[in-house]
Amino acid sequence: MDIVLVSVSKLSKTIGEKKLFSNLDFSISEGEKLAIVGINGSGKSTLLRAILGKEETDSGQIIKNNNLKISILDQNPVFDSNETILDHIYKGENKLVKTIRKYEDICERMGEGEEGLDDEFTNVSLEMDRLSAWDYEGQIKSILRELGVEKLERKMSELSGGMLKKVELAKALIDESNLLILDEPTNHLDVKSILWLEDYLANLDKAILLITHDRYFLDRIVNKILELDRGNYFLYEGNYSIYLERKVEREETLQKQEDKIKQFLKQEVKWLKRQPKARTTKQKARIDRANELQGREKREIQKDLELSVAAKRQGKTILEIHNLKKSIGERVLINDFTYTFKAKERLGIIGPNGIGKSTLLNLMAGRLTPDSGYLKPGLNTKVGYFDQTSSELPLERNVLEYIKDVAGEMIETESGEKISASKMLERFLFDGKLQYTPIAKLSGGERRRLFLVQILMTGPNFLILDEPTNDLDIQTLSVLESFLDEFPGTVVIVSHDRYFLDRTAESLLIFRKEGKLDHYIGTFSSFLEVDSLEIENEPSSSKESTIPKTIVTNEEKPKKSKQDQKKIQSLEKEIASLEEKKTKLETNLSTFANDHMELSKITQEIQTIEAEILYKMEEWEKFHNE
Repeated sequence: MDIVLVSVSKLSKTIGEKKLFSNLDFSISEGEKLAIVGINGSGKSTLLRAILGKEETDSGQIIKNNNLKISILDQNPVFDSNETILDHIYKGENKLVKTIRKYEDICERMGEGEEGLDDEFTNVSLEMDRLSAWDYEGQIKSILRELGVEKLERKMSELSGGMLKKVELAKALIDESNLLILDEPTNHLDVKSILWLEDYLANLDKAILLITHDRYFLDRIVNKILELDRGNYFLYEGNYSIYLERKVEREETLQKQEDKIKQFLKQEVKWLKRQPKARTTKQKARIDRANELQGREKREIQKDLELSVAAKRQGKTILEIHNLKKSIGERVLINDFTYTFKAKERLGIIGPNGIGKSTLLNLMAGRLTPDSGYLKPGLNTKVGYFDQTSSELPLERNVLEYIKDVAGEMIETESGEKISASKMLERFLFDGKLQYTPIAKLSGGERRRLFLVQILMTGPNFLILDEPTNDLDIQTLSVLESFLDEFPGTVVIVSHDRYFLDRTAESLLIFRKEGKLDHYIGTFSSFLEVDSLEIENEPSSSKESTIPKTIVTNEEKPKKSKQDQKKIQSLEKEIASLEEKKTKLETNLSTFANDHMELSKITQEIQTIEAEILYKMEEWEKFHNE
């Protein structure tokens, strides 16, 4: 029988008036791989924090095995600003890591010419032999390389948010443990890294507790799923496919129960109308029973959630791109790209992080100016751009007020039906109470969902989605996929989520080396079968940079004056500084998820910095293109 590592018994947690979970019972045994699923705000991260001892619960207990060793993907890593990537990785306290760290230190000192270290070097080498540390060191560097973490001498303080996440993921995989806890491990990873991580975890002989929106990832890795749903919980044995089958069976059973309850309630209404006003004890019991069933009906049944909205009819021309070129510094991101979008097209864009995908989207949306070539949008083309930030939301407004500001009291669907803004929000998982919640009090995932609704409510007919699956839960993604099925316009998607791409994209643009793009007709999975994804290695920063590193030289343009060159260099430094400051603030956002005043303050700072970056970039482009 497998040894139980963590046992959760009768666990309950309520925040304000919102019940996250009640009398929760489950366990994690050696080698078991369990995923927690549920909409954003359902309590997934709260439950993880409770297991880690970082969150108090209202009742119940969590019993941990005395031999439990946990390694965790830390969303908010703590590090010394002067330590390198390798220093941070080797910061663990187990004997193996200490020995490797000592060996690396002695090698470094000997390399610098320090003498008298021969005996120390011999002793630590023997200790490395005894602990089989040579293989372990190679494994560490192999994991870092597979995740795209190179130049291990770089300081942790210099890394982007995405690269910090990769380093923390590598550290979690490397640390000695028998339980690995991962919260959204595929965020910030490109497809090659995700495929590698999937294989690694599928073959890993240790217990895993996982939160992820990546459905192929879930299907391949987990053997148990815990669903949190409006204060209730459901435990399923099996992977994601089996979970879906069992969930459908459960909901069909509930639907039958609902039909019976409705029939019973109709009979009770008829009975009540026939009775005199004075009630006997037996009559009151019947009324109480009817009320209880009515409450159960509302509580247990969750309707299929779909969303459609009227969009402006597309014209003959959607968007034409001719000989487009865009560079940042000496690096060519997009080189002589020509493409004509068709009505109702579904196009996915793939490639490593930092290769130019978001730059292409910003060019399409008119947020950036090309170095050469041009884009010609149609007269009737209306762009809706769901980018990777939702910081522009008015934090002081509540959810319903905000959507009414954007779309009005009544919203017209694609079929011509008119529904209220409140009903539309319900279809996107914003229930009555949540609709009257100030945006400042929403979780990060709930804000992303609201930002998405806002984009869709404006009635675009050319929809641009930049990493839409990041921070959205599986149920919201299913609603979005259903929406896209019915959407009458053109859709362009940048995503690393294979399931989402397979579900939504009918063809792909693939970024290759030196800014070249290929067009492939077919699904993402079929593309992977014929292409090894040998794309240009990921740039040193996993977060696509908007920072111009150096000046583009162009023989057709006159040389710039020294004054202009100094101005450009000054702007580059200022943009780099602002980008770094913004990244650090974004990293801190999740730390203050429950401190709404601090969250509001940080969000406003990010907005100010983004505006400043945009202004500096426009200045840079002006000087650069003169």
